[in-house]
Amino acid sequence: MATTPTSGKGEPAKQVAIDVLRRADEPLQAREIAKRVLASGRCTSLKGKTPEATISAMLAVGSKPGGPFKRVDKGTYTLADAPTAATTSAKPSKPAASKRAPTHTTATAGSKATTVSSTRTRAAGKRTR
Repeated sequence: MATTPTSGKGEPAKQVAIDVLRRADEPLQAREIAKRVLASGRCTSLKGKTPEATISAMLAVGSKPGGPFKRVDKGTYTLADAPTAATTSAKPSKPAASKRAPTHTTATAGSKATTVSSTRTRAAGKRTR
């Protein structure tokens, strides 16, 4: 039976926030999530002057694609895997178009191929506003 050493820091704030949102079963504002995380006493690593700001930043970073949180409104978060009324009624969005210029490959007399961009370049020295 393997045991994990305890460092005395408690649980990570992210895991406690996930548990708070799971129990709430609804989206919560970042301030309320931070209040509940701190009130739980499970996360002892938040000892700075602004633990609410630390948790808000963690929620913002965690709401990026692939993260455990989902931002449903300004400053309001839920779990990424939890369906909400806003997400179930929304139309599926189209994938974003690529901003890269299309390229094509041309064969040269040698055995190497050259990739050429099809965008036009500005004349040298010409400024645009």
